[in-house]
Amino acid sequence: MTSPRDTKKSQPPTVTKPSETPPNKKDVSSVSLKSLALKGSAWVMLGVAGGQTLRFVGNIILTRLLSPEAFGIMGIVNALLMGLRMFSDVGLRPSIIQNKRGEEPAFLHTAWIIQIIRGIVLTLLAAAFAWPMAILNNEPSLLLLIPVAGFTALIGGFNSIWLLVYSRRMVLNKLVILNLTTSLFTMLTMILCAWYFHSVWALVFGAFVGRIIKLIASHTILSGVPMRFQWEPEAGRTLIRFGRWMFISTALGFFIRRLDVFILGSYVGMSTLGLYILAKNLSQLAMQALMSLSSNILLPVYSRLAERGSKTLRRKMFKIRIILLALSLPPLWVLILWGDHLIALLYDDRYIEAGWILQILAAGGIASAIHITIGPVFLAVGDSFRHMIGTIFRLGLLILGMGVGAYLGGIPGIFIGLALTDWLHYPVLVYLLRPYGVWLPLLDFVAFGSSIIVIGIAWVLY
Repeated sequence: MTSPRDTKKSQPPTVTKPSETPPNKKDVSSVSLKSLALKGSAWVMLGVAGGQTLRFVGNIILTRLLSPEAFGIMGIVNALLMGLRMFSDVGLRPSIIQNKRGEEPAFLHTAWIIQIIRGIVLTLLAAAFAWPMAILNNEPSLLLLIPVAGFTALIGGFNSIWLLVYSRRMVLNKLVILNLTTSLFTMLTMILCAWYFHSVWALVFGAFVGRIIKLIASHTILSGVPMRFQWEPEAGRTLIRFGRWMFISTALGFFIRRLDVFILGSYVGMSTLGLYILAKNLSQLAMQALMSLSSNILLPVYSRLAERGSKTLRRKMFKIRIILLALSLPPLWVLILWGDHLIALLYDDRYIEAGWILQILAAGGIASAIHITIGPVFLAVGDSFRHMIGTIFRLGLLILGMGVGAYLGGIPGIFIGLALTDWLHYPVLVYLLRPYGVWLPLLDFVAFGSSIIVIGIAWVLY
């Protein structure tokens, strides 16, 4: 039973006016927001282009050295580790970006302690889940792969929390360079180990190298406020209070992002799962830049705009979203029309069946792209509760889509059900946005309408 007090706390906060926000010299509001956003976007796009190029080239090389089963097994390992990370997420990053104390040493030190504790818990949980996952997927190698890979969470837990301050300030050049460097050394390690061992362990070793490089860099060349063990009760309460709904949201978000992998792993086998993961990764290539911009640019920009009032937020959102959708939808249209040809061109005959899966997932990516440009609004105004509600509905639609799809169409039906999830979730998102007055129906209608035409053409052709 929800108490009146809890109900009151769950109400969405109002978007504050500029006069309600005290000046903060270290806040990005003291600098041109547009200038920071443009510079940050340029660096994000550079990082995405460089990172995707590395992963794309590395993936092609690795498919020559490893079998589809290896990617399927590693898909299970990564899905579990991501799930554990999301289940333990208390929203440190959006807390630091959105909170006025986001650069105070005591606040950051308290957040660092929470992050370390989280990393330790994740490592222990990975070891605990190894045996059940090996039994569930009938794959003995998972018994050792999962605990060893779980140590990457322990390493990541000790990263300097100052890395999140760069995101708050939208000063992203150093973060992009760091991520590209770690990606390069990660991929080189994977390729060398795969060439020598021809084993899935190559993917695990590469992940270790990347985490260690990031840990060292975060406390040296990228260090700001030195990290030390300090717990401030007020900061702890603030972080936990904001993060309580984020904890639920990210826990449920894990199922949204990885439930497909777990179900398909036990339903269709490792080989088909490997094909699906390949197709999913390629479909997300077109949206990776958009997801990075949403996390690194849209969240802090929307946060600063929300301080100026809902009318300003809506007006600026229209300009931002129309540009992002114009850039992100055409690549998805290309994959919808010619995804099977792309697979045939880049991969050998073992991976040819990933082509039609890629086309279906790209069609689902249309609604996902629209969702990504809207979603940061909730966290930008500090409304982690409505963010959680949206996640609950999205998970329900995902389960419903996969279940109905499997019943009506077997394995292809599952993929179609997955692709329809964000299309069906859009009305829920619109309803949750009502208190903030930032829904842009005409823009979304044009995006959906033009994409439906492309999907119709693909349907006629294939």
